[in-house]
Amino acid sequence: MIGHDVPTLRFRSFHRLMTSLMAVVVGGAVAVHAEELSTSGSRTVAGSTSASRTPVRSGLVKGAYIPTFYSRAVTGPLMNKSVCYVCRNGQRPVVMLLMRRMTPAMRPLLKNIDRIVDGKRAYGLRTFGVLISEEPSDALPIVQTFAFNGKITMPLTVATEAVSAPSCQNVHGDAALTIVLYHKRRAVSSIALRADELDKQHIRDALKSVQNFANNVRW
Repeated sequence: MIGHDVPTLRFRSFHRLMTSLMAVVVGGAVAVHAEELSTSGSRTVAGSTSASRTPVRSGLVKGAYIPTFYSRAVTGPLMNKSVCYVCRNGQRPVVMLLMRRMTPAMRPLLKNIDRIVDGKRAYGLRTFGVLISEEPSDALPIVQTFAFNGKITMPLTVATEAVSAPSCQNVHGDAALTIVLYHKRRAVSSIALRADELDKQHIRDALKSVQNFANNVRW
C-alpha cells in the first residue's frame, strides 16, 4: 500500500471488477449468439431437406395406355363381383385411385372426389378406388368400414399386388396413394403420396389437380 492513496486503490479494484463482469457478459453473449447460429443453421438444413424431397413417381407416364385389370367390388352396384372398371368406363375421363392403405385422413379426399365427379357426371367423368393388398380377403372389411364411416359413394374394390406391377398400373412401393387421371384409356397425369404425405396440404393440392382435370375434359 506504500505509494498509493486509498482513492487510487479503490478505483483500480472497481476497474478490475468491471472488466471481469464485462468479460462474463460478452462471453455469454458470444455463446448465445453461437447457439442461435447453430439452431438457425440446423433449421435451415432441415427445411431445405424437406423442400427438396423428391416426389415419389407412381402410376403410368403421360400418354401410356391404361391396362385392364379385375378387382373385387366391395361397394357400389356391382358389390361382391369381380369387375374391370377400366373396361366399364371405356373412353370416359376417369379418376382412378390406387391405394395401399386407407386412413381417416383420406376420407375428405375421397368425399371431395365424389363431389367433383358428381358435378361433371354429365360430361362422362367417372371414378373408382382400388385397395391393393397382399391379403385381399382381409382387406374387404377394411374397405367396407371405410366407405360406411366416410359416406363414400364411389365404387371401391380390392385387388392383389399384381395390379401394382410395371406391366399393369406401375404403382411404386412407397406410394400409399396413387391418383391416376386418364381419358380415352390414356394417362393424362398421376399424383402419388407417401404415407407421411397424407396431410391436409398434400390432399388439398391433389384435389386441385383433380378439379383441373374435371374442368378440362369432355367425353
